[in-house]
Amino acid sequence: MLNGGSSAGKSSIAMAFQELVSDCWMHLGVDMFWYAIPQSQIDLDQVRPEYYTWDVTVDADGLEWLSVTPGPLLEKAMHARYLAIKAFLDEGLNVISDDLIWTRDWLVDLLRTFAGYQVWLVGVHVSDDEGSRRESGRDHRIAGASRGSARAAHADLEYDFELDTTDTPVLELARVLVEKYQACRRPEAFGRLRQRIPFPAET
Repeated sequence: MLNGGSSAGKSSIAMAFQELVSDCWMHLGVDMFWYAIPQSQIDLDQVRPEYYTWDVTVDADGLEWLSVTPGPLLEKAMHARYLAIKAFLDEGLNVISDDLIWTRDWLVDLLRTFAGYQVWLVGVHVSDDEGSRRESGRDHRIAGASRGSARAAHADLEYDFELDTTDTPVLELARVLVEKYQACRRPEAFGRLRQRIPFPAET
């Protein structure tokens, strides 16, 4: 599972990884679930609070960062994405997923859903400047989206390995990912997180 902020390059790495490995890996990225919600609700100027609310904060350095608070509909949709990924795993398929873990609750959901599975956690990073440059060319993105989403995504995480897409071509990073995956047959970060992150009682 590749986790990082928006425009970090997660999807591009995942798709390149698929072409480099010899066995079949299904790419189930967060975008395929995100873009399943009504298109109007992706527009920050139209979104209703049952999907999510958002705010932009200016730090002391003068740079903006976006924060998002999921509403009940987005919470359900994002829980369903993990169940969908789990269904592929239960069919014996390998899955490479790119994710953006906005909240501690989403992390807890991930740790609960995939307990008992082998999960490699990969941190994908990009500099603020490069992330902002990439965001400027994408629809429905605002200043601070890359910075804010990266801050949220990496807040509580530990990783088996990490990649930085700021200056390195995607194909080269995908090759590094293949090498690291093949050399790390027993992922450890997921287990450490399950020990460290408190699990509230399920209702």
